[in-house]
Amino acid sequence: MPNLEHNSMIMANTSQSLFLIVAYLIGIATTTPTKPPHFDSGRSVGTLSSSAIDEASGICASREHSNVIYTHNDSGGGNKIYAIDATSGHLRATITLDHASNHDWEDICCGPCPNGGNCIYIGDIGGNYHGHVNNIYKIKEPSSIKDQHISVHSGDKLHFSWDEQNAETLMVDPQANLYVVSKVSNGHHAKITRIPKSAWGSGHTYNANDNAAHTVHMTSPHNDPVGGDISPDGHEVLLKQQDHVLYYFVPDGNILKALDDRTAIDEPYRHERQGEAVCWDNHGSGYYTLSEGTHVDLNYYKRTSSKPSAQDLLG
Repeated sequence: MPNLEHNSMIMANTSQSLFLIVAYLIGIATTTPTKPPHFDSGRSVGTLSSSAIDEASGICASREHSNVIYTHNDSGGGNKIYAIDATSGHLRATITLDHASNHDWEDICCGPCPNGGNCIYIGDIGGNYHGHVNNIYKIKEPSSIKDQHISVHSGDKLHFSWDEQNAETLMVDPQANLYVVSKVSNGHHAKITRIPKSAWGSGHTYNANDNAAHTVHMTSPHNDPVGGDISPDGHEVLLKQQDHVLYYFVPDGNILKALDDRTAIDEPYRHERQGEAVCWDNHGSGYYTLSEGTHVDLNYYKRTSSKPSAQDLLG
């Protein structure tokens, strides 16, 4: 005769196990940091000293040099990036990218190169100047900060195709994969696509539509976002709207899923005349913003809470 009590216990344990598994999976999908991130209200760390920087459209923090921020001008601004002092805003060097052209450079990001070392990536991804060209350039970070020319070889230019017509956000993750975020228009949602590091050097146009099924969980009355950055550890993302800085938590490193599923947290932002640039510092201890215009303030927002814990990252 069957042991009904024993069978009932097995069924109960099985049901409990299934419940815990489902609860765990739901928890991963909806978890936010146990302590929401906090940053101070921001302060100016200096004023850009060079009038050559008049339409700063992106910024990123050097991974090789302390207190160095790279920036560039947007459409028609020339094939130059500028190294500025993150503590004063003073221009430290002008770097000319030979064999690169600035059709509409809209963002810049710093992070690992596909084959080791640290790189600077520049996104010619905007659609403000007679259409879009969808090119991304990469250069190795220079070993010294000084005025110099760096050649962009054929393998250092990546062309991609995408149904989206305008983007101003380029980001790189700790595995050297790139992300491009389109701008919201006519009440639609922004889209995000992932360009794997393997796309470099193929000599072919990369079809970004293959990874572009994800939308970005954000709303805006403007054409946003206008910039963004992934934290050095890959677990936090900032997107810049015209009037806001948005924060996304990425516990498992899945950038596409996090920006698609998660509600952003509105972080502090000092009003800027036409702020289009945001980046983490090279330790993830705070973030910078910068506006277009000459002799504008470089603003820094220091983290006042702890970074996401191991418990947060495990869900």
